[in-house]
Amino acid sequence: MEDETIMSNDNTIRFNPMVIHPHLIVLYPQSEFAQIPLEKGTVILGRGQDADIRFDDELVSRKHCSLSFDGQSVTVEDLGSTNGTFVDGNFIHKQILDSDNRLQIGKMVLKVAYKDPSEEAFSRELYEAATTDSLTGILNRQAFMDRSAGELTYARRNDALVHTVMIDVDDFKRVNDTWGHQCGDLVLKEVARLLNEGKRDSDLLARYGGEEFLLLMSGISPEDAKKRAEKLRSAIERHIFSWMDTIIPVTISLGLVSHASVEVTQITDLIAESDKLLYVAKKCGKNQVATD
Repeated sequence: MEDETIMSNDNTIRFNPMVIHPHLIVLYPQSEFAQIPLEKGTVILGRGQDADIRFDDELVSRKHCSLSFDGQSVTVEDLGSTNGTFVDGNFIHKQILDSDNRLQIGKMVLKVAYKDPSEEAFSRELYEAATTDSLTGILNRQAFMDRSAGELTYARRNDALVHTVMIDVDDFKRVNDTWGHQCGDLVLKEVARLLNEGKRDSDLLARYGGEEFLLLMSGISPEDAKKRAEKLRSAIERHIFSWMDTIIPVTISLGLVSHASVEVTQITDLIAESDKLLYVAKKCGKNQVATD
């Protein structure tokens, strides 16, 4: 970006050191975390060797989209890509990006950060703090929402079924009230660990909020999805949770919804449906899986 100047009260021109420079930040996959400065002009994002910013993702077209910086704002434009360009989960042709937007192409999740040159560079530790739940160590809600768009695109490309599971720790308030919040934190960490160990590597698991967890699976049948959900429920029920030499009874309820990926336009629709089924599981006695 060119240097900018400001006019002082005495009509002298002085250099303005606080010029904001945009950077393209790769949020997912985590292994490809990077920050790429954007200069004035247009760059092409894609899989092809001639792309200015290249991503090795089979769902990204050779010339997928462009980013244009005019000195004030960054605009993304789809270049007729096969799988589309999305901003915050919505398909776009052309849109100005702000720092709160998430840009999804293929399975890549990106954002544009407008930074002062004096700011300390983004570090992997800062990124992990922004995407990981501090108590349980698994994905947080925002990171789940960011990554789910790419997962849905992949599922549509492969004509796969997608499944969301809303998970809630039964009677968690009683745990906090009876044994204290430190015990409650221990229970949440143990539940998260067991769920994380019980899922497939390709599944997305996040702490959705409080004592709720959210799981996204794809590429399996509804019957297999239910078996996997039931396996998770059983693992929690059989696990021995102890606090101060006291055994703490812990179970979970789960709401599972399955859909063909081509029917899914927003991950929030699946989450809402699985949340309703979670309520059914709770109403029918808890410690069970409710399905559609």
